[in-house]
Amino acid sequence: MSADMSPAAIRGRLDAVSELAELRPQRRLYSKLDMSPEGVRRRLERVSELNELCRRLRRCATAESHTPETDG
Repeated sequence: MSADMSPAAIRGRLDAVSELAELRPQRRLYSKLDMSPEGVRRRLERVSELNELCRRLRRCATAESHTPETDG
């Protein structure tokens, strides 16, 4: 399935989403980033975990590319 990417179709989807969005000033801040110390800490932990995952995946990919079957 592919979405219509014409300017008119994109504009129509944006308009539809805007109609559904809660943009009252008192609600707008809920969509912002949580800058409390706890919110920042959670994001830093998540980034650290993702960084470690990427490092492990890179080590695995490097180890697999140097197997006896591929080195020969």
